[in-house]
Amino acid sequence: MLPPFHHRKRRGRALIVEGGGMRGAFSGGALAGLAMEKRPPEYYDIVVGVSSGSCSAAYYVTGTTNSRAAISRFLMVWRHELIDSKLISLRNLLHGRPPLDQEYLVDDLFGQKYRIERERLYDRNRPPFYIVVSNIETRQAEFIRATGANLLRLLKAATSLPIATRGRRRMGAHTYTDGGVLEPLPVQRLIDAGYTEITVVLTNPRHFRQEPTGKLLSWMCFPRNPQLAHLLHTKQHLKHQAAYQLINNPPPGVEITIIDPPGTLPVSMIGSNALQLNDSVDIGIARASEILRNSKQRLLGKAGWLQRLIPFPARRQI
Repeated sequence: MLPPFHHRKRRGRALIVEGGGMRGAFSGGALAGLAMEKRPPEYYDIVVGVSSGSCSAAYYVTGTTNSRAAISRFLMVWRHELIDSKLISLRNLLHGRPPLDQEYLVDDLFGQKYRIERERLYDRNRPPFYIVVSNIETRQAEFIRATGANLLRLLKAATSLPIATRGRRRMGAHTYTDGGVLEPLPVQRLIDAGYTEITVVLTNPRHFRQEPTGKLLSWMCFPRNPQLAHLLHTKQHLKHQAAYQLINNPPPGVEITIIDPPGTLPVSMIGSNALQLNDSVDIGIARASEILRNSKQRLLGKAGWLQRLIPFPARRQI
């Protein structure tokens, strides 16, 4: 089933932000780099976030991207608020809580201290923002449009990493888990919906090849849902590999801009070292700026070639 967003395309531009746990620090930096290079959310017709990528994408879509102070404030979440044991701590287990504290992340940070301006999701000038979640009961990926009313609950569902959190969140009539379980990078979905100019923010180098999740680990992620555990073990890595193959070899008529780390990031999926997180943010900013500037230079080069081929008429002297 195609996601219900094909009706919004005007210029066919889409932005997808991949998940990756704490490697999302790179995504946060990359989106800040887009904003600094005068690439606001209004440039796109749609923005789609997966897992931790949906958190940074939420700030990007709703933020004041022409303000350096606003961009720096959003990056404070990655630079200062997720370090050490603030977000992830095994000590939480002693108090009956999962290692990753979603209430601190979503309610305290996103909802209050660094409040996401949720009301801006109703602004018609901003692109619709979809977040990918995995339906535990139907075992299907769903694309849910974020609104001011549902955003925080949706972010909790999207970041319900198995083992690190309770691995599930109830929304309405269904229970959801991390969207990356069933749809790690929905590039093909967007192409099928008619989008032809796609920017993809990755948290791994573009030629990365994901390996299968182990059978035991898959069962530990979903001990009460053997079918979902089986899909995680047998299918998820194949979808991830297929998506990376597609972005490196897009079909005719589709242009894909890849913003990816130039190498392995300093921070791991569950890392919380302050220096590593800050380095990953800085790498994201620099990488996005570099790729966008190179893209602009290529466009200028093409325009110059076209002008030489079909010279403009000389101006008449008055």
